[in-house]
Amino acid sequence: MSDSYLDGKVREALLTAKGSRSLAQATLMKWAAGDDRLLKAMAQPFLKAISGAAIVAAIKRGVSVPGLSLPPAKAPPKLSQTDLMQVLSQLGGGDVAGEGRGDGRGDGRGAGGGLSAADILGGAPAAKPTAPQRRPGAAKPTAPADQASTIRTLAAVYARNRKRP
Repeated sequence: MSDSYLDGKVREALLTAKGSRSLAQATLMKWAAGDDRLLKAMAQPFLKAISGAAIVAAIKRGVSVPGLSLPPAKAPPKLSQTDLMQVLSQLGGGDVAGEGRGDGRGDGRGAGGGLSAADILGGAPAAKPTAPQRRPGAAKPTAPADQASTIRTLAAVYARNRKRP
């Protein structure tokens, strides 16, 4: 298809719409519904994406081809509860074992004053914010309540994504 045909129709639509892009778009859509040459010229650059979308939509609707097996869907990566606790502890500034008390029981806050992963996953009440110890040149720490909220959100998203088929 020649681009000059499409360009001419675009110019004509813009003239008809007196420069309004939205009206020109509506005009082009109306013309394309009755003009196969215009429709093909408009769709040609997007044909690969359109065909890919059609295939994905058909597969989601359950269309199957006899004798052709589709590759199995990729399973989401598995993250053990221990690994999740470790990541959340590092993000929250605490330790899973609960350092800070010295007696091994933990006080719900790690060395940095943040919530431990056990507190976050267990739904323990947030610890009262304390002034964190800053190292010279270290970035300003996030308030523990903000960290806890962020980690709870991340944990919820992870759990929701893990439940998807």
